This record gives sequence, structure tokens and C-alpha cells, in this order.
Amino acid sequence: MNKILTNTVRFSIADSDFYFKKIMVKTLLENPFYMLLNDCNNGHELVNRIYRRQEDVFVIELFMPVLSGIEAIKYIRQSNTETPIVTYSGTYQEDMAEILSKIPNIYYCEKKSSIIKDIIKGKIAADTFDYEVYSKEWEQQPLAVMEYMDRQKKSQEELSPTEIQLMKFCYEGFSNKEIGEKLSLSTRTIDTYINRLTEKLGLKTKLHLIRFCVENGYYNSSM
Repeated sequence: MNKILTNTVRFSIADSDFYFKKIMVKTLLENPFYMLLNDCNNGHELVNRIYRRQEDVFVIELFMPVLSGIEAIKYIRQSNTETPIVTYSGTYQEDMAEILSKIPNIYYCEKKSSIIKDIIKGKIAADTFDYEVYSKEWEQQPLAVMEYMDRQKKSQEELSPTEIQLMKFCYEGFSNKEIGEKLSLSTRTIDTYINRLTEKLGLKTKLHLIRFCVENGYYNSSM
């Protein structure tokens, strides 16, 4: 692959996630030599703004409405096989990875601004990022997700009647103080129980616990 010979990196981005795109653009423009050419919300906008080969790299979300990232990539490659393309998704997609592996000059990665930046800076503009090693690690993500889901399922199976009741109280909108009064426990003790329960389920906050309660049907439990 031809490396960018100067410090200047001109890029076009297409991403339907407004907030992630905003973060991504800001992250890249922290480098004074990086220049944004096109800021697009989907693949259709991107392919309609490409008039000549100005980009040093395309940054394209894999899944977008109107025209998906994969379709935009195929369109670009009809007339341009050289300009590097960094494409990404929230989780590793084996079928997409197989399709992308047959398209030249593609870098497929996780939807994280730091990783995308590292690929552009350390692989496309230079040669300091070991993309092959990263790709092998990226391929293992589905296994890691499955292991996480198995752990969460096991945790659900081990939920005690008290823990389920605690979740229901949270779902019903009771404060920790009110829950403590119902169970004849101190507010501090309820705080501790909720923290332990969210940690056990791999959750972060009480709000996530309430969502978990609803999505898994515990709010209808007779316990």
C-alpha cells in the first residue's frame, strides 16, 4: 500500500451516529495536519460528494441507513482501489469481515475513536501499528461477548428472591431510603446491596438495573 508521504491527511467521514462522528472528527482534527473534506450522515451523502480523488483516507461506519457503509465502499472501489478505507462496527461481524477481506486496502475495526485514530496514524500515515495482530484480537470479540453473556445468564440463575424483590422495588420507583423502610434495613445497607447486585449482573447503575429488571421480566415476578 502506498503510504502518505506528507504529514497532511485529508479525510472524509460517513457515520449516522451524530455524537460518535462528532467525537471522531474532533479526535482527528486534534492533529493540525489532518483536514476534514466531507462530513456525511450516510453512504449516499458520501458517494454523491466524491468528485475527484482528494481523500487520503475514508472513514466509514459499516451500518448506516439510506446507503450502508458496505455499499458505499463497493461504490468507491469501482473507480478507486488505492485510497485506504477504515470501516467499523460496534461488534465484530464475521460475515462482513469475510466480504471486506476481498476488497483492497480496507481496515475493519471496532467502533472506538482511539483505535480508528491509531490505524490512520500508525498504519496508513506510517507503519507503526500492527494491524494484523489487532485484527486477530478483534476477531475474538464475539467469543468474549458470548462469555460475558454466559456469565450474566449464570448470575441471573443465581438471583435470590431478596435480590429480585430489590430489583422490583427499584423498578417501582422507590428510593433507597423507602426500600430500606420496607425491608427494615438502613439506607446504607440498601446502597450496598444495590451496588453488589449491579456488579453481580455486570451493570453500572441503578438505572441499568431497572432496565435489566424490565427486559428480563422480573418486574412481573410473583416473588
